[in-house]
Amino acid sequence: MSSPVAAGQAIVGLSHRNRGQFVALDAATGATLWTARGREGDNASVVRAGDVLWLSTTNSELIVARALPTRREELRRYSVAGSAMWAHPAIAGRAIVVKDVDRLIVWTVDGGR
Repeated sequence: MSSPVAAGQAIVGLSHRNRGQFVALDAATGATLWTARGREGDNASVVRAGDVLWLSTTNSELIVARALPTRREELRRYSVAGSAMWAHPAIAGRAIVVKDVDRLIVWTVDGGR
């Protein structure tokens, strides 16, 4: 239910392993470059904005990370909604729009809501 994205020479997405695990694969060979800790949920989305990945989880977290060749560098992790999220976040200028079960929520990059 989640779509992977291209990030440099890698394809970054969510695996069903370990109850939801972000993973990066070498686009040319299919070899695993890195895997995240797991237990991120049944569904997650990956959005790439420049060299930054915005990863949203079923557990209503938004993870900001960089996809490096051998690992994921997690920059921040935010709780952004009150119930499960299944939709991809939308990035529009300085705003990030997330949708949980009942609401559409707009966050601004400077930390406001």
